[in-house]
Amino acid sequence: MSENIVQPAVGSKQPGWKYWLKTARLFTLVATVSPLLVGTAIAGYERTFHPLIFLTTFVSCLFLQIGTNYFNEYFDYAYGLDHEGSLGASTVIFRNEMSAGQVLGGAIGCFVIAALLGILLVFLVGPEILLFGLTGLLIAYFYSARPFKLASRGLGDIMVYIAMGLLMTWGAYYVQIQHWSWQAFAASIPVGFLIMAIMNMNNVRDYQDDLAVNKKTLPVRFGLKFGKRYHATLLMGSYVATALFVLVGLLPITSLIVLVTFPLAFSNVRSVLQATDRKAFMLGIKRTAMLNLQFGVVLTLGILLATLITGRI
Repeated sequence: MSENIVQPAVGSKQPGWKYWLKTARLFTLVATVSPLLVGTAIAGYERTFHPLIFLTTFVSCLFLQIGTNYFNEYFDYAYGLDHEGSLGASTVIFRNEMSAGQVLGGAIGCFVIAALLGILLVFLVGPEILLFGLTGLLIAYFYSARPFKLASRGLGDIMVYIAMGLLMTWGAYYVQIQHWSWQAFAASIPVGFLIMAIMNMNNVRDYQDDLAVNKKTLPVRFGLKFGKRYHATLLMGSYVATALFVLVGLLPITSLIVLVTFPLAFSNVRSVLQATDRKAFMLGIKRTAMLNLQFGVVLTLGILLATLITGRI
């Protein structure tokens, strides 16, 4: 299929709020919530917590991800990667529920809000926050957009880890305490694995569509069976990584409370490995997103529990 940009659809009426929310893909926002909670909890473990900085960071990152989802919707439409029957698209443009211009405008607006809040963080924390913000914005935009089209080149998974695993977890820590933290880095790995699993599950679901337009995600490059096994590795790897980091002392022993979520992960893996219907993979995306949130919340509680036990607060 040609990659020539198709002409944006024209729509005169303003879309209702439900279409804005549909295109924002709210269920994916847990990928922002988990790393921010965990990174902030580690800062709390070191007896530092600034509520205004946390709130500003939280809202800025949410708008960054929503803007990314809008850009993804727009560019997949504009480059001819989606169609009206695509399971991965919100299809608001194809159904004339929103025009391409409105989706693009929403993306730009969200990025502007995220950037303005980032500027506020510069005043609250320091100019080095610009590096975090600029890196996040560039990855978010070029995830779908030319000339890099990171997702189409099979680089989406590693970019998602860098932006949402490492930068958000360590960044949430850094805005509270301005130095490097091996603990925050360690925590970013299991959290990042689960965020990557959401992305991979999305790619497994879209395998046939992506193959047809030569969008070289990892499942397209290595096969559907690989994608399913990769999903299992990411989910199981998040628990293995947590246990290893507890063993070497980078995470408090109370972090092992995340094991209460393991039955959900095991059930998730089993259903994905046995799935053959694309709609089963759609369910897998939502279940993985919820597992990511549950894992992140429980890990946060485990770190806070260690903070209480050690008398740090």
